[in-house]
Amino acid sequence: MMNLPHFTIKNRFQKRPDLYQDILTPHILADVCQRITGEIEYTCTFDNSGYNKGRMAVLQYRGGVSYISFSDTESAGRNASMQSVPSALMSYYEEMRPQKQIYFYFLPSTGNHETSYFYFMYRLMLTAGVKFLNHNDFLTQPLHPFNSVEDVISARNINRERNQSNNSSYVTKSNNHVIQIFGKTYGANKYETTLFCIAFSQISTSKIELYQICEQDLKAIPQRCSNVINSLGNVKIIQTDLVMERNNFERNDSLRSPRYIYNLLARLGAKKCALCGCEIPEIIQGAHIWPVAAIKREAGITLEQKLKYATDGSNGIWLCENHHKMLDEDIITIDVSGNVRCRADMKGANKVFIDWSTTTKKLAPEIMTASFKTYLKKRYILSA
Repeated sequence: MMNLPHFTIKNRFQKRPDLYQDILTPHILADVCQRITGEIEYTCTFDNSGYNKGRMAVLQYRGGVSYISFSDTESAGRNASMQSVPSALMSYYEEMRPQKQIYFYFLPSTGNHETSYFYFMYRLMLTAGVKFLNHNDFLTQPLHPFNSVEDVISARNINRERNQSNNSSYVTKSNNHVIQIFGKTYGANKYETTLFCIAFSQISTSKIELYQICEQDLKAIPQRCSNVINSLGNVKIIQTDLVMERNNFERNDSLRSPRYIYNLLARLGAKKCALCGCEIPEIIQGAHIWPVAAIKREAGITLEQKLKYATDGSNGIWLCENHHKMLDEDIITIDVSGNVRCRADMKGANKVFIDWSTTTKKLAPEIMTASFKTYLKKRYILSA
C-alpha cells in the first residue's frame, strides 16, 4: 500500500458547509491519478483540520509531488472561479522538492467554462506553468500559452472590449521598456495580479514592476504572495497608497502617478494615442486635460480634492510623445465637442505635418464623457 499514489486533501471549504470528500468522488480521484501517474489505484487522506486553500489536492508518488487545483462546482462569479489557481500556485512555489508539478482539473459544474475571460485566464495559467488534465472533455477550443508580453497585452485588450466590467489588473510597458503590472490588492483581485507576475516571469527576462493599487485599508498583497513574487527574480513590487501619491503630487507639476495610469487603463484600455492611433506603449503617455500645475493653483479646494482631480482617469487621454507635447504647447487644442484643431498661426510645412500626423480630427464618443468635458472647460477656462 505504501507504493500507491497518495492523495492528501483538506476536507473543508472556507464558506460552504459541504465537504470535498462529497465532491471528489473515488471515480474522479482515480481519473486524476491515472492521468498523472498512470495508476488507477491510490490511497487518500481527507484532512479535517483548517480549510482547503486553492480547491486543491496534493498527490505524492515515487518521491514526486503534484498539486491539483479543481474548477468550481457552482456557477459563481468569474473572479471566484479563478482565484483558487493562484492559491494552489503559492503552494507549488513553496514546495521544496524538485520533482513537482501543478495541474488543473475540470469538475462538472452548472457554470460556463468557455467565456472569453476564462479562455484568457486558461492561457495565462498555461503560461505560468499549470498543466491541464482534462480540458478536452470540457472545452471546444484548443489552449495555447502566451508567447510574449505583447501577446498578453493584445489579448487582454480584446477581452476588455468584449466585457469592460470587472477588470482589476492591467499590463503595459513604460518608456524605458519596463513591463508594468497595475493590480489591486483586495479580494480576488490580488490573486489575478499574482498570476500575471508568475506568467510574465516565465516568458520574459525583462524587468517587471508590480504597482500595488492599495484600497479598502489594505496596504499590500498578502505576504505569502509577495514572497513568491519576490522569489521570481525579475519582479519588483512597488507599493502605492494615498500618502505616496500626495507626496508625489506636492513635489511635481507633471504627475505620472501609478494611480493615474491605473485609472486611465481602466477607463480607456491599453495605451493608444487618441490622435494618431500609435500603439507603441513605450512612447504613449497619460496626458492631463486639466494640467496638474493648474490644479495645484486652484483656490478653495482641499489638497485631497486636488489629488483626486489629478489622478482621475476622466482627466486625461493617451497621447504619443509628439501629440502630448503639441497639446501641452497648445499647438493643438480640443473643444468640448471633441474637435481637434491646429493653432491658427501654424503655417506651411508645420501645419502640413500636424495635419498629416493627426489622423483623428474628432475624439471618439466614449472619450467625450461629461466629466472629460468638465476638465476641458477647466483647461481652457470656459464657463461650465
